[in-house]
Amino acid sequence: MSSTEIELALGANYGAVTARTPEDAHGPGILVLYPKGYDQNIIIKNTTLYAAEGYNCISLKTENSDEDVINSLINKVTSLESLVGHIAVISFGQAAPVAIAMAKHSSIKCAVCYGPPHIDVAKARCDVIIHSSTPEIFSHLEGHGNLKVFSYPDVSSDFFSPTSASYNKSATLIAYSRTLEAIRNKIGPIYDLTALWELHTQYEFGERNVDATMSTMVDEPYVNHIPTMTGGVGYKDLKKFYTNFFVNSNPPDTKLVPISRTVGSDRLVDEMIFSFTHTCEVPWMLPNVKATNKFVQVPLVAIVNFRGNKLYHEHIYWDQASVLLQIGAIDPEGLPIVGSQAAEKLMDESLPSNKLMGDAWTSILE
Repeated sequence: MSSTEIELALGANYGAVTARTPEDAHGPGILVLYPKGYDQNIIIKNTTLYAAEGYNCISLKTENSDEDVINSLINKVTSLESLVGHIAVISFGQAAPVAIAMAKHSSIKCAVCYGPPHIDVAKARCDVIIHSSTPEIFSHLEGHGNLKVFSYPDVSSDFFSPTSASYNKSATLIAYSRTLEAIRNKIGPIYDLTALWELHTQYEFGERNVDATMSTMVDEPYVNHIPTMTGGVGYKDLKKFYTNFFVNSNPPDTKLVPISRTVGSDRLVDEMIFSFTHTCEVPWMLPNVKATNKFVQVPLVAIVNFRGNKLYHEHIYWDQASVLLQIGAIDPEGLPIVGSQAAEKLMDESLPSNKLMGDAWTSILE
């Protein structure tokens, strides 16, 4: 996935500007505002990230909310040849007042503020999204039609900054997905994540084509099969894993039966029944376990993250105890585990519940 630098001369009102186009060179715009002193390496990384999401991204450090300066900046951005569509603004920390001042401009369709100080959004003409560790400071704005406040308990005001001792990765990831959802709903671009995922799995399980599978992913993807910690991080390692231990290593009768699917702004969750006959070693699910010729079916959940129109990472979950039971690798006596019954009940909810509880359950039925 590649992008190109944008040349944007803003004059003496601003310092260095970091800007990149999306991969296909055209798309909506995002202005990303940082307070003075913000780490330049993070700015460069974020600019590249937003470009990969399909945006013309212009990043700069500013706390200047002068109306004439803001109008000049927005006019320069709207004149970019690569800009197709509208503009959103994202701010971090003390740059929030600038973002809110921009939100009065008709060209700005959404404003997102991370960890802002007390700000007045009353005059904003667009939707305003706030990510805050102290949502109570915005309680007086409840009922404001364009405002949405997301709270993150037990984090500090700079939870989003990787260089801060208070950096909270989980809160930052959730805030990022919420930001993308808000911006995509207002200015796009909208990608068909279902079609992208189905193409990826077709290459994986249907055609068993490693190069085609990798072509659906970002330059540096990763896959983590949670129960066995198999997969790969980065293009080279993941391609080696797919080539030697996954794409061509699944038994011939491997099958995926979809149960449910949830699609968000930047991720997709698939609930499936995964089944196969253990006629060969399956190194990603049963590493170093020789074929047993046993049939296995197990519920499996894939949480797939996208970056723009490419897959970024996959987290895959299943019940490893159920798999081991079905191939005869563990004795279930006295253990609260089940084999294929878990998959059967997922497909037929009328099957009995609580059988593992034994007398504790049957006694209350009498």
